[in-house]
Amino acid sequence: MEDDIDQNRFALISALTEAHKARPDDYPSAGTLVEMSDEGLHAYAVGMLQLLEGAPGSDSVETALQQELRLILRETSKAPNMDVYG
Repeated sequence: MEDDIDQNRFALISALTEAHKARPDDYPSAGTLVEMSDEGLHAYAVGMLQLLEGAPGSDSVETALQQELRLILRETSKAPNMDVYG
């Protein structure tokens, strides 16, 4: 299970780092993401996904991030003891 967490952590950091490159003022840097605990990063990603899903008229950056987060978090929810929304 630890490998799943590491892979999902890497995937979340990668997706959010790409968003940061496109919009540095809107998304945290890779350094900030790396400093987050696994639980903190997961909670941030879930919150970001919920925010993006509720935002009207998403642009290409938001749409790409939303799709990536949804895919990654869906995979995370399949791991034992991991719930997408908490």
